[in-house]
Amino acid sequence: MKRLITLVLVLVILPVLAASTNYNYSYWGEAVHSAPGMTFAAYINAQSLGTTLTSPEDLVVYEEEIYLIDSNTNALSVIDNEFKLVSSHLIFPLSNEYRNELTILGVEDLSDLTLESPYGLDVKDSGIYICDTGNFRIVKLDHNFEVVAVYKDMDEKTFDEIEFEPKKITVDSSERMYVVAKNIYEGIMEINYDGSFNRFTGVNPIKLTPFEIFSRSLMTEEQIAQLQLFLPTEYTNVSINDKSFIYATSKTSTNNDENPIQLINPKGVDVITRNGYFPPKGDIHYVVGRNNFVIDGPSELVDIASTENGIYTVLDQKRSRLFTYDSEGDLLYINGDEGSQSDKFSEGVAIEYFGDDLLILDRGTKTIVVYQLTEFGSYVNQAIAFHEAGEFDEAALIWQEVVKINSNYEIAYNGIGKLLLRQGEYKEAMEYFKLGHDTYYYSKAYKEYRNEIIEDNFGLIMGTIVFGTLAIIGFKVYSTYKKGGSILYED
Repeated sequence: MKRLITLVLVLVILPVLAASTNYNYSYWGEAVHSAPGMTFAAYINAQSLGTTLTSPEDLVVYEEEIYLIDSNTNALSVIDNEFKLVSSHLIFPLSNEYRNELTILGVEDLSDLTLESPYGLDVKDSGIYICDTGNFRIVKLDHNFEVVAVYKDMDEKTFDEIEFEPKKITVDSSERMYVVAKNIYEGIMEINYDGSFNRFTGVNPIKLTPFEIFSRSLMTEEQIAQLQLFLPTEYTNVSINDKSFIYATSKTSTNNDENPIQLINPKGVDVITRNGYFPPKGDIHYVVGRNNFVIDGPSELVDIASTENGIYTVLDQKRSRLFTYDSEGDLLYINGDEGSQSDKFSEGVAIEYFGDDLLILDRGTKTIVVYQLTEFGSYVNQAIAFHEAGEFDEAALIWQEVVKINSNYEIAYNGIGKLLLRQGEYKEAMEYFKLGHDTYYYSKAYKEYRNEIIEDNFGLIMGTIVFGTLAIIGFKVYSTYKKGGSILYED
């Protein structure tokens, strides 16, 4: 019965959400109205840039410039902070240093390089790294757009049977490359600065039910070999933060639908915090199976971008939505809408923060859509910044402004409750924590409120206890005496 009611609610709610993304999820999993955190600001297309975009695949921001790769034209374009085309590159000459290195190695072909179906790139101080997918290699350029290195032929047994096809790449401060490659399920490839393979990191776990584990224990090796192959899910994108932690997105499956977003530390362990009402994974409600009214299945996350104070955003390509979270895993706001109009996108493939703005690269409409913070989103981000800095009083003041705009915003009530808790207003704090469904801080406020009541009424409580104790003792003495006199009279 409960599942039936849930399905009915989903069928009613999701068509409404398909037309508007001004919503969030409550503690109870209900889709509630919410003010938008970001809104459309501008768009950039081939006409405004004066170039050709046929299949844009990836973009990154470096020193206030946007680098964009196109898998059809095989061009690398650079756009300035006023969204004007700076340069576009189809042919990449070998640097003198690399040319000399190849000459020493006896390489005969020293011609300039061109790309073939590039799908990913990253730009750092150390250079420009391009996943030259069609040529089964990674090309490294300097900032003069000259080739300084080419990495291919990975020394790993996995590639004895399949080609090395890099799809997405991110690079840390030590010039280690972290690569998502096609048909690789072992994890994210970690490649040393010299192009040598190091290891797989961030392997997605496989979850088997107790019944599957038990039944497999009774099978022979031949029977197990005939079963459906259980593979870890495939990563879709990677991005690195200033602490060399890797943000990663992966495909969901029946064996992995709770952790499609990960934050992988240098040891290869997922350390993302999931303290929100629900794990960070995009939409919570969705229909499983064929449905004529809504898109079925969970979110299909294809990229992730992080900004200051632990805030990060993921791109759901399936429904053209953006989900923004804080470092605790709280869902801050949802934006985006599917369509071919200038303020929408139909096949988002990459996102990147450009200051406070967010860039969405849309392969469907061949545009870059620019979103900027609304007043509500700006307040939320400010409150998060104060909280991360330990300035809880200032954060609470901002949260008060947030609830004026959006009374459904439960996270804000918790922020106000923390200020009241610090100020000793325990009863009021309990009320706000109840509104925000924060059981941990509600318990702390309740404990302090209980202690406060005890301290304020200590004399009365002790007097009542002493009086009650004496009354009980007196009653027992009187009862004993009366009982003893009655017995003596009967004798």
